Amino acid sequence: MTEHLGRAVREPVIPMLVTAGVFDLISGAPITHGGMLIAVAVGLALDAVRRRSAAARPVERSRALEVRASPRWLVGVVAYAVVVGSFERYSWPASVAVLVPAAAGVVLAWEGPMRERSRDLRLGPRGALPWAAVVVAFAAWELTNLFLQPSLTEGSYDHPTFSVLMDPVLATHAGRSVVLALWLLLGWFLLER
Repeated sequence: MTEHLGRAVREPVIPMLVTAGVFDLISGAPITHGGMLIAVAVGLALDAVRRRSAAARPVERSRALEVRASPRWLVGVVAYAVVVGSFERYSWPASVAVLVPAAAGVVLAWEGPMRERSRDLRLGPRGALPWAAVVVAFAAWELTNLFLQPSLTEGSYDHPTFSVLMDPVLATHAGRSVVLALWLLLGWFLLER
C-alpha cells in the first residue's frame, strides 16, 4: 500500500496541487481555494493508489450522464455566468456556485472521456516537455512575485501575481461573468477531450 502511495505522490500534478494549495492558504486566500486544491490532490493520490492496487482488469463502464453541447446549453452557460458574476467576490454564494460545477466536472472527468475517441490523445515525453516548461515557468514567476510583494497577504503591482493582475477584471460584474463563461467553456472543452 505504501509503495503504491509513494508512486502516486510522485505523479507531478499531486505535489503541484498541494504546493499551490499551501501557498494559497498562507497568502490569505479563503480556505475554500487552498483547501480545494489540497482536497483534489488527496483525491488524485487515493484514486491512483486504488487503481494501482486493483488486481482485476478494468471494467467497462457506461456513462450514466451524457450531456451534449447545444444552443440551450450555451444559454445556460451565459445565464449561469451572469447570475454568479453578480455575486460578491469570495462570498459563500459565489464559492458554492463555482464549487458545484467544478465538482461535477471532476466527477465526469474521473469517469473517463465523455465519448469514444478514435485515437489515443495522450502526450508522449516529447509532447509533455513544452507543457511542463510552461507550467514550471509560470509557477516560478508566480512564486517569485509572491515573495517579492510587501507581504504574503498584500498584493503589489510592482511584483504582481496572476491574481493581482486579474483583480481589475474580476472587480466588475461583467468581468466576472466573462471569466466564468470562459471557465465553463474551457472545462467543457477539456471534458470532451
